[in-house]
Amino acid sequence: MRAQIALIPLLLLVACGDDATVDKKDASTAEVAKSVADAGMKLKPGRWEMTMNFKKFEIEGMPPEARQAMQQMMAQSRTFNSCLTKEEAERPDGGFFGQQGEDCRYDSFTMGGGKIDAAMTCTGKGSGGEAGAGAKMKMAGTYSAEAYDMTMDMNGKAPNGKAMAMQMAITSRYAGDCKGDETS
Repeated sequence: MRAQIALIPLLLLVACGDDATVDKKDASTAEVAKSVADAGMKLKPGRWEMTMNFKKFEIEGMPPEARQAMQQMMAQSRTFNSCLTKEEAERPDGGFFGQQGEDCRYDSFTMGGGKIDAAMTCTGKGSGGEAGAGAKMKMAGTYSAEAYDMTMDMNGKAPNGKAMAMQMAITSRYAGDCKGDETS
């Protein structure tokens, strides 16, 4: 789950021109961030309001009662807001894109012409090098200067070692100047 949330700033990207495209294979989030910035794609500074809706959340062997309770909890939309400074918007680094180490890499990343399509593999290793759950993620959607819509699918292992599958829809809208009460 942390990996999905950490990737959300990536989705705030906007293109300065319709002809800018980034196409990377086997790349770190830092490499993707640099390519996006070098291509003239920038983040729009200011307040962004994002809504996440979980469409699917399944863990192998989950009892029916637990699955029903989880589905009810996940069915509720979650709204977040963030404030991006001009500096962050003009030159995001790997940390901004959720990269805290080398445990996640893009298998593929294509962005241009208002569309984004990406696949990522995370090994699940923490900062101490311990083995974790690991995950494969796919993201697809559309973006413009003031909005984006994205679907994110993740398949991996839950902390208990059982197979886990999740799908979420993310929508975000530029909401003007930062107010100082942003949550992230």
